[in-house]
Amino acid sequence: MTDPQQPESSATKGPASARPFRRFIGVDLGGGRGKNTAIARLELGDGDAGLTVAEATVRQGHRGTGNHEGDALFRDEVLVEYLRRWTDEQTVVAINAPLTLPPCVRCTLACPGLKVCDVPSVAWMRTWAPLLLPRGKSDPSKPAVTPYTQRATEVLWTSLGARPREALGQGTGPLAARATYLRRVLSPQLRLHENLLEVYPRATLTQLFGSTTERRTRHGETQRVWDTRKEVLAGLREGIDYAYVWPEVVVRNTHVFGAVLCAYTGFLWSRGGWAGPREFEQADTAAGVPLREAAQALGDAWVTDGWIYAPPPAPSA
Repeated sequence: MTDPQQPESSATKGPASARPFRRFIGVDLGGGRGKNTAIARLELGDGDAGLTVAEATVRQGHRGTGNHEGDALFRDEVLVEYLRRWTDEQTVVAINAPLTLPPCVRCTLACPGLKVCDVPSVAWMRTWAPLLLPRGKSDPSKPAVTPYTQRATEVLWTSLGARPREALGQGTGPLAARATYLRRVLSPQLRLHENLLEVYPRATLTQLFGSTTERRTRHGETQRVWDTRKEVLAGLREGIDYAYVWPEVVVRNTHVFGAVLCAYTGFLWSRGGWAGPREFEQADTAAGVPLREAAQALGDAWVTDGWIYAPPPAPSA
């Protein structure tokens, strides 16, 4: 397999110390022809005084969003121009969409079939997915994993209960295609695992607040959903202030809310020095799920295969 965009990254060198980023841009990515792409820009104050939501919107120029330039949706040209303009050496961009394709789709080798493939991430999924993922009772012959739609990161996070979307699962294909284009057009200014992250707000919420609260930010009576989102934003560990953004804009639009969580996840990554699945190696292991062993067995394959960044599992006592 080859990945011409794979950076010479320090990601394989083990857990890192805090990274010196001060601007965190979150992108809740929608289809390039639609109107659901949202961006959020968080700024860290002088002396690490605190995070401020400086911008959060699905459209340029709307009141209460912190953006007063023009009047346009974040389709390709607008989004690319925005990210180029706001990205400097102290900026990290976190996107809620697959930034790498599944291994079988990326592969350029002659295919021997899944049962004997020795590509590291495919071999890992073949071995570990049956042990990590629940098997359906209605169809026990159903494959545990399909490496042409899934990646190792999705297997690991699903075993932990976060259940991210498959990279090329139903409905995800257009987002993965657009994300692949954005990664190419924004290279080398944005570099995967260095200042460009794949994130998943639902995983972030699940890790910080539990699956019940996460679900309440999406399902239920409208006012209760909005109230739950307010409680979540107020309960973030470092706290968030607002500059020219109205808090109601954030909680009443699911895409804007997601973009803020993307940016916040980038902040946590910056401060926590997360290093992919190596954080799983120190985790408590769920009953019957060999999480530590699986993370260790993946080795450095995740650097090319891709990784979803979210707060890691709690360490063992």
